Order: sequence, then C-alpha cells, then structure tokens
Amino acid sequence: MRTIKIRKPVRSHTGEKWITNSSNKKYLAPDFDNRCAYCDDLDSYSGGYNAYHVEHFAPKEKFRELQHTYDNLLYSCPYCNISKSNKWVGNTAQECVVAEKGFVDPCTDEYYDHLARDDSGNIISLTPLGEYMYFELKLYLRRHSILYNIDQLRIRRVALKSKIIEKQSRGEDVTKLKVIRNLLSDVLCDYYDLFLIDEDC
Repeated sequence: MRTIKIRKPVRSHTGEKWITNSSNKKYLAPDFDNRCAYCDDLDSYSGGYNAYHVEHFAPKEKFRELQHTYDNLLYSCPYCNISKSNKWVGNTAQECVVAEKGFVDPCTDEYYDHLARDDSGNIISLTPLGEYMYFELKLYLRRHSILYNIDQLRIRRVALKSKIIEKQSRGEDVTKLKVIRNLLSDVLCDYYDLFLIDEDC
C-alpha cells in the first residue's frame, strides 16, 4: 500500500490576502506542487495550469465569507472540483464531517488516514469516511491510476538518465542501464496511449 499523494501540501499563506481566484491560484499551484489536492494528478498531464481550478473546501455558495480565505482554498483538477461541487454535510464551515460522511482537508495528516493507493496505483478507501470521499470525488476514475503510473515511470526514467550520465562520466559501462531506460520508455508510452484512448478516464 502507498500513500495517496507524493507529498502533503502546505499552504504558504493564511487568511484573506487576495480577492480573486486568479490571484490566489498563482500561490496555490506551487503550494500544491501543481498537483490536485485530492487525487494528486499533475496538472501538466491534463491541460496544465490554466485547466486546473481553485477549489473552495467549504463551498463558497454556502460560506461566502470564506470565498477568498487562503486556508479554505485548494488547487484542484476539474474532475475532483466538479465532482465535489458545493457538497457539504455540516451546518458550519468547520463542521466538515458528520457521522462518517463529509470531506477532510487534504492539507491535514488526517486525509491520509482515509485514502491510499494499492500497488497498481489505484486510489482506495481505508475507512467509511474514506469511502464517502472516494465515491463523491469519483476517485475511482481510471485516469487517476493511469496518470499516477505515468508520473512514477517519468520519475524513474529521469533518475535513471541521471545515473547513466554519472556513470558515463566515470567511463563505466551503461549498456544495461540504457536497455532498462528504453524499456521504461516503452511502458511509459503504453500508459500514455491507454490514457488517450480510454473513454472511462
């Protein structure tokens, strides 16, 4: 079992600093490593920065006073943002969970108690609350596991390239490493093709 996200995001600001989504988004993107707060999909695989949204954890439709409060904002892919929409189980902005239903802020340690990934990269629920989020955010979509595996292959390919360059500089034989890198490239292309043709993504 693996963690659902590579790194827990940390908001660099607090309170109301900027009064437009576009202004807040400039700071949210690097705070979240250009990844969706909920599913961890990297924005460059899905249209880039312009395609991602500013997500209001406590919905702005219900809590207008938090519309530009940075502590309430998340960087989100359109799939998770649209799926969550203005769903909220509590009567106040602080009441985000009621009777094992609701949402947990992905910037907290608690988020990782409820959701994880299996060895194939699929997002899985660990608790009843995790199951609620899993279905409400549509974290079962195949796109999330495909993009996770594409990203993991890319990271390994980059690391392997660095190792090849390092060994070449010392005059060492890198034939086997180049074969492995070519295999990684083939698998990466297979996953990318799957992502492009899969209608369930």
